[in-house]
Amino acid sequence: MGRFPAFPLNQRLQRAGRALMALALLLTVLPESIQAQGDFSLRFYGTGRDGVDRVTIPLDAPPRPVDVGGDFTIEFWLKALPGDNTASACSPGGDNWIYGNVVIDRDVYFAGDYGDYGISLADGRVAFGVNNGSEGTTLCGQTDVTDGRWHHIALTRSAADGSLAIFIDGRLDVRGNGPTGDVSYRDGRATQYPADPFLVIGAEKHDAGPEYPSFRGWIDEVRISRIIRYRGAFTPPTAPFTPDPDTVALYHFNEGAGVTVRDSSGAPDGPSDGALRVGGSPAGPAWSEDTPWISSSASPTSPTSLPSQSTPALSPQPSLTTIIAVVTNVPLPTDTPAPPTPPTSAASPPTPTPISLPSPALPTAGAVAPSPTPGATLPTPPNPPYWLLLIAVAGLALAGVGVALMRRR
Repeated sequence: MGRFPAFPLNQRLQRAGRALMALALLLTVLPESIQAQGDFSLRFYGTGRDGVDRVTIPLDAPPRPVDVGGDFTIEFWLKALPGDNTASACSPGGDNWIYGNVVIDRDVYFAGDYGDYGISLADGRVAFGVNNGSEGTTLCGQTDVTDGRWHHIALTRSAADGSLAIFIDGRLDVRGNGPTGDVSYRDGRATQYPADPFLVIGAEKHDAGPEYPSFRGWIDEVRISRIIRYRGAFTPPTAPFTPDPDTVALYHFNEGAGVTVRDSSGAPDGPSDGALRVGGSPAGPAWSEDTPWISSSASPTSPTSLPSQSTPALSPQPSLTTIIAVVTNVPLPTDTPAPPTPPTSAASPPTPTPISLPSPALPTAGAVAPSPTPGATLPTPPNPPYWLLLIAVAGLALAGVGVALMRRR
């Protein structure tokens, strides 16, 4: 008789069919379940208006650990194509960092209260500025990082003596002196400018005009620490960061879809989660599979060429984590002030027209196709997770059972 009961043939066929249908359904929903397991970065297009093409992270109401103001280290990976960030050369001193293509903006409009800071690219070099509410300075980097390759950027600041430093790929690029004291965002601070109580990644937060441009390129693996992590040359990280007690915010940008970026630092009173404000043309920020951990031998192309918006050619068997969707471009307010002085802690500037930020729940969630450097060879897709292989094996086993049942009469 064998080990299988002698069911009628039609029942055996029905059971085998149901098993195969269940397997097919499971494989249909797999992309949704694994899309957040990939490695992603965020691509920005330098829109610089309408409160879009950026990540916004609340600092206050309630206060969040990401709001550093004493000793701190801000580090991240950055990639930019030649010619995509056209701000002129950096001028040391004052709040001149704001004239670069803004990468990270923790500015406040006009008087800085406790203080503020920001990071930008000026003539392709990193500019790092800090203001304590009464005086400010900008430190100008020396290394051009807009060469189409990923670079690890680290910036440190001391509250006691005001010393500032910029590190590029583990090497000290420049060091200088800045203001001392607390430069955090004061808890409960009242303001008529909605963007004030936010840390913004990828854009000049106030959209104050073309003289304060936003960043165009890729950003990944942002870590903010409450200590000075680097005082001399170091080996850049070769893998995503692991949180420790001095990490107050950590963004891997590995969600791969949706409009939320998760803070995985585990810092007390956290998390300091952020939101994508998607918009512009092309719509950004866009999820990208171009990350620092994927090596590519391709060289950057012409500085003036715009990246292609068409879907890149994939290998015959692409990774299941390659998800293609469309991010809806949402109409947003267009009122942007254009004051004659920068939106930092300038003395007695004219009163600008307030701007408003769009609601957090704006765009349609989704991931977009990766946008590598034009002309680059696409990296080899990662292997699928082991549990996916196990599911495939189980499916084959079910199919075998079905065949065996059909053959037994």
